[in-house]
This record gives sequence, C-alpha cells and structure tokens, in this order.
Amino acid sequence: MLSVLITGANRGIGLGLVREFLKEPTVGIVIATVRILEAATDLKSIDSPKLHVVACDVTDEHSVACAVEKVAEIVGENGLDLLINNAGILRCLVLDGEVSKADVMEQFEVNAFAPLLVANKFHGLLKRAAEVKGSSQIANISSAFGSLELAMTEATNPPTIYAMSKAALNMLTRRLAYEWKADKIRATTFTPGWVRTSMGGPEAALSVEESTEPLAKLILSLTEEHNSKFYRHNGVELPW
Repeated sequence: MLSVLITGANRGIGLGLVREFLKEPTVGIVIATVRILEAATDLKSIDSPKLHVVACDVTDEHSVACAVEKVAEIVGENGLDLLINNAGILRCLVLDGEVSKADVMEQFEVNAFAPLLVANKFHGLLKRAAEVKGSSQIANISSAFGSLELAMTEATNPPTIYAMSKAALNMLTRRLAYEWKADKIRATTFTPGWVRTSMGGPEAALSVEESTEPLAKLILSLTEEHNSKFYRHNGVELPW
C-alpha cells in the first residue's frame, strides 16, 4: 500500500487530490498538510481511516522539520512513497504595472523555494521508500506558464512573475530527477490545467474533479520513463 503526502491540501487542487487518492485501493495512507490546522474545515469533514492531517508551513524550515517527524511516525519503516508539492500562490503582477520586491519574492518563496525545502527535508523518507519498494516519486504541481517554449503562446497576458516562479520549479524537477536518480527517487512536473478554484477563478475551463481525477491516476501510473518530464493533467507531454 502506498503512502502519499500532499502539501497545500486545505482547498482547491490539493483538496481535490486528497479526495481522489483516498478512493484509490492501492493507496493506504494519505497525508494532507495545511498551514493552519484550525482552518482545514473541509479536510476535517472527511471521514477516512486513510487520512492524516498534518500542520506544515512549507516556507518555514522549523515547521517542515516538525512535519517530517510526524510523517515519519505515520509511515514508519516503509518511508514515504509519493510527495506532491502542490502548495502555491498566484499574484497577478504585470511588467508594466507596479512591481515590488516583496510581491515578487513572495511568489518565489512559495512556488519555488518551498518545494525545494520540502523535498530536501523529506529526502530521507523518500529514500527509505525507494529502498523498500524500488522507487519513490516527487510530483511537482506547476503550470504551463512555467514552460519557456510556450512563453510566447500560452496566454496573451500571462502573470509574468508567477510564470517565472513556476519556471524555477520546473528546473528544480529536472535537477531532482538528475541528482537523486542514484537514490531511485523520480521527479516529474504537472500542470492541473485552468481550474475553477480561488486561484483559477469562476471562468476556468475545468472543475476541480475534472482536473484532479485524471491527474491522480496519471501520477499513480508513473514509471521511470516519466522521470524528469512535464505533463498536462490528461497525460499530454509539454515542452520545457
């Protein structure tokens, strides 16, 4: 039985992924991390023995370290099979508008630094799972805005700073896939599509379920051939 950890799981894509993985018979443990436990009302309403809710501010080193200790108690000697870096933020800053260092760095901190920090702190548990079962997996939830090749075509008015932070996340995926290959830890990037969440807005093309149902199944189907690649939620490969 697989263990899965999803960051930023209190709403939107993260909450949708929690619900999908709880349905999967091959998944025995679903760990949902949230920044503020008291605010995770939707998660707390889910009645499943598989589900564990853990506090974790993904930008805070001490908080992540504490989360690692709690997750280690949950997964035991089998380690962590699947880490999904989902937590992210979007601030619509355009290059000809007001740009501040604080606004820019906030997006890089959450969208690029936090996945690096979380992956680094959970490396030991991922490595342990790979030793037990042959491999473990990191799935980074990115955006098509992060593709350099699609930067001129993906949208007429993209949120540029957000796109820059996701491009940095995409580079992290490639480096993790390369540097942790000897540990049999794979890393792959995904875009969930344009989804009707607080981030995507009410005009978005997909419901949360329409995005997360195929995305969860895709993530569970990953093999070595998918390592270091970039996919849409429906399995279509994207260029970096």
